[in-house]
Order: sequence, then structure tokens, then C-alpha cells
Amino acid sequence: MRVVLATVAAASAAGDCLCIFDIDRTLTGSQGSAGSPCPTDEEISGVYDVAYAGGTLVLSEVSQFIAQTFCSQCYIGTISAGSASGAGSAERGVLHDKLALPGHLPTTAWSACSPVTSPLVTGCPDGTKQNAVGGIVSWYQQNVGASIANGDVHFYDDRADNVKPFASTGYNARQISCSSRDSKYGNAIGLCGAEVSEIVPDAGVQVCGGDDALVV
Repeated sequence: MRVVLATVAAASAAGDCLCIFDIDRTLTGSQGSAGSPCPTDEEISGVYDVAYAGGTLVLSEVSQFIAQTFCSQCYIGTISAGSASGAGSAERGVLHDKLALPGHLPTTAWSACSPVTSPLVTGCPDGTKQNAVGGIVSWYQQNVGASIANGDVHFYDDRADNVKPFASTGYNARQISCSSRDSKYGNAIGLCGAEVSEIVPDAGVQVCGGDDALVV
């Protein structure tokens, strides 16, 4: 079950689109979860992921198969509360290479939350990620001449408290990892990360169903 928080105008027929992903438990899964309970996740041997309890990096289904989503036709960005294991890390290298496969991520540089100097943004506190989107849109406009309308921006995150604040922005946002939640954290975060089937170009702001669902 999904609950729509707000709707925005449908994506324009012309112009560019932008897909922005959270990292921890969106592009990644819980460390040690590949195979069981996350059969479509992939563990990357020798690459450490500092997120949460830490451990060997696990890629979600979406990280492996982003080319199978509509985002393969869009520019790509990240907005993470975490650091993706920090500057120069192997994790950042793996994530960049996966996201760049469709050919719409024209930089290897990473950015802090403010000011935004790259579409690969880290260090944005939970609940504030919507504030970094404009910087990514501006980066693509200034560096590749992209024209991205608010309604053509799609953000994906496993945490409802990162999705709900998008309701008043005009951007689209969707909570993912709805079928796999981490009980060790009160189900507030995802377990296996984003599934390919969850990456859709729906207009509006949507969270996974549940007692905490909010309709506005």
C-alpha cells in the first residue's frame, strides 16, 4: 500500500529529467544481507561500507540494474545523509561506476551538502535533503545545458522522514524498500534497498503505507 502525500503536475513531454537517489539502504542494502534475506542484492567483496553498523558493501537491486529503469534516460544524482565512506573510498568508486553506466552522470566528483558542487551529494541531514535538489539542477544546467523542470525531478529514499518534506516543493519523491524494512531500527529504514519495480516516474510524493502514513 502507498499513500500519496501530494501531487504535482505531470512531467513535461519535452525537456530533461533527473533521478536522485539516497545512498544508505536505497542504493545499498544492509551489510551481510545479500542472498538472505535479500536475494537480489550483491555483496562487493573487499569494499567496506561505514553506514550504520558497518561491513562489506552490499548493492541493492537498483544499483545493479539502473539501466532497466526509466532513470537510464535521465541525469543522475545522489543526496545522502551519510558519507558513502568518505572521500576517495572504494564505495564511492563502485557507486559512481554503477550510476554512470547509462551515460548520464558526467562527473566523478562528489559534493558536500552546501554548496552543491557536483550531482553526487553527501552529508545532508535527514529531513533537509529537498534543499539540495536545486543545486543539482543548477549544476546540470550550468555544466551540460540541461533544462530540468521541477516536475521532471524524481527522488528516491528508504526513509519516510526524507520523502515527506518534498510535499511542498513541486518535485516528485517516493519511498522505496517498502517490502523490506530493518526491524533493528524500528522499521524506520530499509533493509534490502530499492527494487527496480519501485523506480517509476509517478508524479507526486508517496510513502509506504502504514500507521505513520500522512495524507495532505
